[in-house]
Amino acid sequence: MTGPVQTRPAQTRSGHVAILLYGSRGDIQPGLCLALELQDRGDRVSVAVPPNLVSMALAVGVDDVRPLGMDSDSAWTSEHALSQQRSRNPLRRMRLAIANVRAGFRAMDDALIEAFVVDGAPLAGADVVVVAPLCQDRGLALAQVLDIPLVTLRFGPMSENGVVGSIPGVGQTWSAAWRRRSWRLADRVTWWATGWNENRFRRRVGLTSARGPLPARLRRLGIAQIQAYDPALFPGLADEWGDDRPLVGFLDLPAHARARIDGGDADPADASLWRWLDAGPPPLFVTFGSMPLPDRDTVMATIEGAADRVGLRCLFVMSGEREPWDDRSAQRSHVVSAVNHAAVLPRCAAAVHHGGAGTTAAVLRAGLPAVVCAVTADQPVWGDRLRALGVGDWCRTSALTTDGVTTALTTAVASRAAAGSLSARMVDAESAVAAAADRVQRCFASAAHL
Repeated sequence: MTGPVQTRPAQTRSGHVAILLYGSRGDIQPGLCLALELQDRGDRVSVAVPPNLVSMALAVGVDDVRPLGMDSDSAWTSEHALSQQRSRNPLRRMRLAIANVRAGFRAMDDALIEAFVVDGAPLAGADVVVVAPLCQDRGLALAQVLDIPLVTLRFGPMSENGVVGSIPGVGQTWSAAWRRRSWRLADRVTWWATGWNENRFRRRVGLTSARGPLPARLRRLGIAQIQAYDPALFPGLADEWGDDRPLVGFLDLPAHARARIDGGDADPADASLWRWLDAGPPPLFVTFGSMPLPDRDTVMATIEGAADRVGLRCLFVMSGEREPWDDRSAQRSHVVSAVNHAAVLPRCAAAVHHGGAGTTAAVLRAGLPAVVCAVTADQPVWGDRLRALGVGDWCRTSALTTDGVTTALTTAVASRAAAGSLSARMVDAESAVAAAADRVQRCFASAAHL
């Protein structure tokens, strides 16, 4: 097993850590892991999350949780939003995306100013700000206003490097130099499209406008950028990035905290799950996390058909109702809304999932090969890694076919031994979380204010 990233001993002085987490559950949960570890070490930790995820943060044991911005689910899962996503008109889908993003940033900006900047702001006395990927530009601005250190969390290799290019599946034959160039180009395009939004917030908090892409500014300022994913998936990347961007491993909640949101070994209350698992061979584990699926039943039927061809039963972990099955279908497939990954995944043969970093970590740690059916832009990164490492394959959910899934599943099932070997090399979750917390605590005594 790969050992944890080596860091200097953590500082013993406790401090006030403000952690900003924005997005869906997959964007939030790694930050909650870090919050619990710092809290257990005696630090005061304040966590800001979207309103719909406040209850989850409190349930796992975070003491101080504050709503940030707008509900991260309703904007994409309302009936209107789903109808727009089903539209064949790309302009309608683009308008929805732009409207949701802008509304989300407006709500987030208002909440951040209220929490950090106005007179009497409750988080104005924080010693360090930790930010997840979707609000790093805001985190940098707040750290500069408050003159405190900033730490960023990254859930994938989404900045300049010579190991993977910026376009999944395209840069495998490129040289290291061209991979780095692809990131610089992607950063410039992102800055051109979104820089105005960052600078609007900076002006609201009294800062001058920034110039140039955020990743380059973070590097120049020496900002610690914790890479919360496993070095075994990206050989050579840890050596290239060094201490400023340490690859600590995938973060995961301790068992007692996860049980509060996903159920214990005998939960969720659907006890028939355990009877169904006992009644046949290891199934295919299928989940799309919190990703909205405009045509959920069709996706399920497509995967179910492919699994039947390969000789696998299906365990669907998905919310919502489905038309009742006949007796044969009930033997082949089972649906639950949530499971305890640690209890269920070792009883499965392979997985099909959306490619979220947290689900990818859980599946790989369990030694399962997988097929990633990507929904959003960042998920192909993990599908591409599975393919490159010989432990699975990937496609886009929008291009899902029974024949395509059958082929990908056949490849994945044949790579079970490789998946087990990769699992043995991965950093365990406890070591990963400890290394991330060490890196944050080093900032308490740091003079590298912004």
